[in-house]
Amino acid sequence: MTDMRSRLFLVLGLGLAAVTGLLLYGTLTAAAGSHEVARLDVVVTRAAVAANAPLTAALLDHRSYPAELVPAGAVTEPNGLIGQRLAVALPEGVPILRAFLSGVAGQTSSAYAPQSGQVVTTFATSDPLALTGLVQVGDHVDILATVTTGADGRITQATVRDLEVLGVTSAREAGSRAFVFVVDEQTALVLKYLRDSGAVIDIALRARGDGTASSTQAVDLGYLIARFGIKR
Repeated sequence: MTDMRSRLFLVLGLGLAAVTGLLLYGTLTAAAGSHEVARLDVVVTRAAVAANAPLTAALLDHRSYPAELVPAGAVTEPNGLIGQRLAVALPEGVPILRAFLSGVAGQTSSAYAPQSGQVVTTFATSDPLALTGLVQVGDHVDILATVTTGADGRITQATVRDLEVLGVTSAREAGSRAFVFVVDEQTALVLKYLRDSGAVIDIALRARGDGTASSTQAVDLGYLIARFGIKR
């Protein structure tokens, strides 16, 4: 229990430090003017919020910051926060991080606040980005899968895209690490099938603030031969 409390205080301390830096940046740049940079809207407190007080719509607001300065785990949509409680007291105008939500350190599903029609699910992978810890809470990822299609051989396709990572397991059991996602029920079934079918899975890390839905084409041997002029 003491170790869990220590980890919680460490996470909260790091989160508060990141938020302080973000607020300081906003103060320094307000007078200096702005230049064209990619920005991201995050949820901030509209008024001071006491620790363990339930969040309401009246307590939440949006504010835009440079995307590259937004700390990992910053909440971008307020809907899932309604009714949640904060582990720390926050003053007005502070970005809300998922680390501030009560219960995050214990990895309870209630901390991830699925909405109606959504479920909390985990997805284990041995992708190097996951094993080396390069994918963190708050990042957005795409799931790339290579599946066997019988006589047609193997085909690689971008499957589920732009998933927000809400949690990452610390243990590397059996050479894998699991991500926690909140998805609709159909997407949960897709992720389960990819895992159970033995598909080769890779994780692609998206740029912070990139919500574009680019079009991709499935890749097989025929595609490679046509695209790169490979001779048989």
